[in-house]
Amino acid sequence: MAVLEKSAPTREQFLALRRRCEVIGKGLELLKSKREALMKEFFGIVDESIRLRDELTAMLASAQRGLERARALNGVAVESFAYGAKRHVSLNIRARNVWGVFIPEIEDVHLARTLDAMDMSPVGESAGVIDTARRFEAASELIVKIASREIRLTAIGEVIRSDSRKINAITEVILPSIKNRVKYIERVLEEREREEIFRLKRNKARRQAAGS
Repeated sequence: MAVLEKSAPTREQFLALRRRCEVIGKGLELLKSKREALMKEFFGIVDESIRLRDELTAMLASAQRGLERARALNGVAVESFAYGAKRHVSLNIRARNVWGVFIPEIEDVHLARTLDAMDMSPVGESAGVIDTARRFEAASELIVKIASREIRLTAIGEVIRSDSRKINAITEVILPSIKNRVKYIERVLEEREREEIFRLKRNKARRQAAGS
């Protein structure tokens, strides 16, 4: 672009810049479409995350109330189960392609266990302790879901910001600069054409005058 601006205006330069302007314009529309699709995805995840957080808040409040009741009835059993309930949880992260952007997300996991898996017995444990354990495991599943959504939000948000900067640069700097150069070359070429027509007419008049 800098070389073209420094060189003398030519019709080839004029046509090349017009083609460049058209190509950049098409690229701009694609970039806008991509950003629009990502924003739709972004706000969809925001709505889902808000709903899941509200659900988690209610679930944890209910689980906490159950925990307090269970502690009041049999605190030793609750503490014993809590120490024995520790386990390792594996999470799988995959990438989903959205308009050429690979968005990481955590696969949903099933953390709720059977009584056998929790090493609990409906005979040996109170219903309150069992219910509380199940509520907290369900809350853990929900926490993983929320984490996955928020990871996606962060990744998509970064791409949207990057694309917005590109769109602004193209719209406010690059395209106006090229269009101004195109208009300038067009004026120069038109002026040259008028001068050439004037020169040809003048030469014709001189030849006619010399012939007479």
